[in-house]
Amino acid sequence: MKIAICDDQQVFIDRLKNLISYEEAEIYVFNSGDKLLMSDINFDIILLDIEMPGTDGLSVAAKLYQRNRKTLLLFITSHREYSTKGYEFRAFRYVLKSESDDFIKRNIQDAINEYKNFDFYITVNYKGKYARILAEQIIYIESFGHTITVHTSDKDYIGQNKFKDICKLLETHGFIQCHKSYVVNMKYIDTIEKNSCVNMVNGTMLPIGRKYSTDTISSYLEFMDRRI
Repeated sequence: MKIAICDDQQVFIDRLKNLISYEEAEIYVFNSGDKLLMSDINFDIILLDIEMPGTDGLSVAAKLYQRNRKTLLLFITSHREYSTKGYEFRAFRYVLKSESDDFIKRNIQDAINEYKNFDFYITVNYKGKYARILAEQIIYIESFGHTITVHTSDKDYIGQNKFKDICKLLETHGFIQCHKSYVVNMKYIDTIEKNSCVNMVNGTMLPIGRKYSTDTISSYLEFMDRRI
């Protein structure tokens, strides 16, 4: 994973480097937006300041967005007033430099986890046929008897995978089991009715099992909080 840090203050660059704990990360440092734009490296994540000499961070973000829309932009800067503009370029998050190290580190790790989810696949098998499905496209999975049905934004897939194994595989990728027969992708949840149902953005209403209610609600609230 290639991570770029772009800031005109060396002290803060060093601080950010120390907060990146992902061992597989290759970290590249730029002290201006112009130097970052001159790089021909396709970065997976960019930690970007907004106010810098030369081309400002928002202008840099606009050009990076056109170059590679898969890159995750994490604005870490001193000025709150720029936050709404940053999200125009699908910035993953906006974090103030005045926040604690623990808070900034958590947000960096969230960005790393989010990027890893982009290319996470599961494989379902049914009567000798296999389908490789991008987890990001899965809306929910239901279990019935000895089969599962994977509902995606494009089509449905039937598989003979063990439901509990699928749930275990997806639990660290933004999914939560809300019922003994259903596991849902939290990014596709519209609303939750306590002790009743989960309303998905495609109009599907899924039941919440009594034993799963507390975990479903708390996990979803935490999920949404970490995306603000």
